[in-house]
Amino acid sequence: MHLIATQEQIDEFERERALVGTYIDHRYSRDKIDWVLGARAGFNAHVGSSFHLLIPHVNNGYTVNVTDEHQYGIDLARAMINHLEIKHSDLPCIVFRATGKDYYFLKLGHRTKSEFLDIIGRIGDLAVEASINGPRDPIKFRDWVNMQTANFLRREKMLSALRRSLPALTGLVGSVVDVKELV
Repeated sequence: MHLIATQEQIDEFERERALVGTYIDHRYSRDKIDWVLGARAGFNAHVGSSFHLLIPHVNNGYTVNVTDEHQYGIDLARAMINHLEIKHSDLPCIVFRATGKDYYFLKLGHRTKSEFLDIIGRIGDLAVEASINGPRDPIKFRDWVNMQTANFLRREKMLSALRRSLPALTGLVGSVVDVKELV
C-alpha cells in the first residue's frame, strides 16, 4: 500500500501525468465504499496509470486506488467535506483540483450502483484517451486533463464546484461557468 501523507507528497503526486481525483464519503453506510472497492480491479486494469483515485486513510493520508473499508479515513474525509462545504446528500463524491485551492467535483450521492460505475468508467475512458493524446509535459497535461474532465462533467450536467472556485473553473474550461449550471 502506498500512503501519501503530506502536502508535498500530494503536490508531487499531482505532477504525474495522470488525472487525480479524491474519493470522499461520509461512511454512514458501507454500500458505496463497497462499490469503489469492488470495482478496484477492473478500474486499475482499465485506467492503468492514467487516472489515480486517492482514498482517505486512517493514518491521516491517502492511499492510491486501494484501501479496505476498515482503513477508510473518515476524519480526513470529514475535514475535506467541511472545507469544501459538501452537503450530506451529495456524498460520496470525487473531488478534482482545478488550481491551487479551487476544486470541482462529481457528486455521486444520488446515483445508483450502475450509474456510479458507468460514470467512473466514462471518466476512465477520458483519462486513458487524454494520456494517449494529451501534452507530454506533466504540468501541462494535468491542466489539460482537468479541462477535459471538467468540460465532460459540464456537458453531462454533472459538474459541481464551490462558488469561490468559479473563476478558476471558468479559466480551466475556457468559457464562463455560471453557478446556475452547477449541480
